[in-house]
Amino acid sequence: MKVANNVCSRPVFTSTMTHVYDASGNIINCHYTKINRRDINWGKFPVLLSNRYCKQERVPVNLFGSSDGSDVYTLIINLMKTLGNKAKKFFPILASDISPETVKAANESRILLTAQDLDYIQKMDADRFFERDYNEKVQVMREVKFFPFKVKNELRDKVDFSVQDVRKAVKENNFSDSVFMFRNGWGFNTLEEQNEIAKSLYENSNCKTLVGIGQSNLYKSGASDALQRNNFKGIETDVFTFFETDYPAQYVGTPKTKPVFKEFGFFEKK
Repeated sequence: MKVANNVCSRPVFTSTMTHVYDASGNIINCHYTKINRRDINWGKFPVLLSNRYCKQERVPVNLFGSSDGSDVYTLIINLMKTLGNKAKKFFPILASDISPETVKAANESRILLTAQDLDYIQKMDADRFFERDYNEKVQVMREVKFFPFKVKNELRDKVDFSVQDVRKAVKENNFSDSVFMFRNGWGFNTLEEQNEIAKSLYENSNCKTLVGIGQSNLYKSGASDALQRNNFKGIETDVFTFFETDYPAQYVGTPKTKPVFKEFGFFEKK
């Protein structure tokens, strides 16, 4: 397979992205992320988790396709703000990505923040967790300024970053009594691989497993159908907002037909 790269050399953030294409021009890998992705109501998410796992002393939260950690940090900040000391049962969050370079940057606590990111962080009274890195230059990408920051230990220590391939992890790991988040990465796998991910996840989970996807998965992948086809049921919750917009890019795992099942953002076993 011939692969071409459109590479941003820094940790990928907000309106920046790294794409890898196949010979037909389909996107087969991408790193795109930002703080406070709007398809999740991050303020309500901790309440959902707290109610679902109220009797568990420890709750593993597995977040695949974590990129630079922006989803993870957004979740941790909201868990601490909403649940206080009770949030510790969810830490450390287990975050992973298939890209060694991306994980290396996250492990080194490096992150790029835009003015919009910083406004949200300040609003959440979380600016104490981030320190401007004046040893690095401000990056300008797509006419947006990205300011180099370091994530302080008080926040950074609440997440473990690792390199993992979700296709392998769902076959080898047990996700019973835990949270499984794979947001906006399903479309980088073929439809057959997406079905295998859902099938393996069903075999290695239980009724307490909470599965979460992202809104772009509803446009760029068959994730929602694959999960329901493999005996997961969608959960009606206002935590999944559907606020993010359509994504016109064609990915290697983008279906050619409309969804068969009703679309959801969160799932559990039937």
